[in-house]
Amino acid sequence: MPSYLTPLLVALGGALGALTRYTVTLLAASFLGSSFPYGTLLVNGAGSFLIGLLDFFFTQHFPSPLASAFLVTGFLGGLTTFSSMMNEIMQFLLAGHLLEGCTYLLSQLLIGLLAVFAGYLLMSRISL
Repeated sequence: MPSYLTPLLVALGGALGALTRYTVTLLAASFLGSSFPYGTLLVNGAGSFLIGLLDFFFTQHFPSPLASAFLVTGFLGGLTTFSSMMNEIMQFLLAGHLLEGCTYLLSQLLIGLLAVFAGYLLMSRISL
């Protein structure tokens, strides 16, 4: 396997994940409004679920470093975003919306943790 293949797959997956996040964020704002960062909440929850699911799949059933590099590190790494979430929380706090900022932070943490466990447990129950 060429040494450049893994970083290339991570970069390609990351680009696709970031474009997906951008699209979901725009769609969420157009359907749900832009007063709350629903798009980031959605991609972080979905991404956490998928990371849990794929972690189990790649470690238990289909160990593929290349597929994991593309999907988990690249695509899901580009899809989910910690820095954007922190910026959105800061914006709430700077605007004096302490309750909204804290609610958003706690919902991100709770949804992310529950989603990653749900994905992992779901995949562990499916017989492949």
